[in-house]
Amino acid sequence: MKRIKKMKINVSLPRLSNDERIKKLLSDAVKFYLNELNVSVRMQNTLNIKINVRKTTLDKDTSGTCSIRMNGSQSTKEYKIIVLDEMDFINKLATLAHEVVHIEQQVTKRLQLRKWSSDNKVHARWNNVEMGEYLVDVPYEEAEWEIEARAKQNHLARKFYNKAQR
Repeated sequence: MKRIKKMKINVSLPRLSNDERIKKLLSDAVKFYLNELNVSVRMQNTLNIKINVRKTTLDKDTSGTCSIRMNGSQSTKEYKIIVLDEMDFINKLATLAHEVVHIEQQVTKRLQLRKWSSDNKVHARWNNVEMGEYLVDVPYEEAEWEIEARAKQNHLARKFYNKAQR
């Protein structure tokens, strides 16, 4: 595994659960996923990723989210991932992988989210093609960035889980 010196990953677990082993596994999973997704060490060294494992902060059918700061055309370096606690560990890993794919999409600028001053709404650009208003003009299930993340999440999670079991 490539050596990461500067990337900051902070893992926060639900109240009254402070399992350092789980925190380390989730942090190691993020590093593993970024390496598997071919994000350069140089780029990884600029990232600041906060992972919150939570019991009740997500919508009913949501197992995870990745909050991305709107920086216009500037690259975003800070990410906040929320993962639902009410899942078994392999599903937490898959959800985390899904959200890390979104980070990879952002840092490679394949996915760009921008708040337009003309309408004050968030618009998405995918592979340099304007897609319209985020999650309005392109429904979640049909968004190419979501399709890609869903296609990669289970493979990444299983690969990390098998590596961690050794």
